[in-house]
Amino acid sequence: MGLKEIINNVKMTTGMADCSEYKELIQLVIDGEASGREESYLRKHLNMCLKCLDSYEIDKELKEILKLKLQQKEVPIGLAETIRSKLVQ
Repeated sequence: MGLKEIINNVKMTTGMADCSEYKELIQLVIDGEASGREESYLRKHLNMCLKCLDSYEIDKELKEILKLKLQQKEVPIGLAETIRSKLVQ
């Protein structure tokens, strides 16, 4: 194991990386795409860093709002055909 791998391992264990290293990880956790180790790593940092915790909370709420606003809604029967016929005119 090289020095870089040892340093990264220590960072993953302690959650003591530079905040810029957490931006992508925050998105991975919010999207449910992070590994358990990555999520644990982020949680350790969030317990120590209010700036990153705020960013996490804001991004999480924004995703929930977007999910609610972008839900598929049922459209009236015949709406697509009505629009097509008006476009042809």
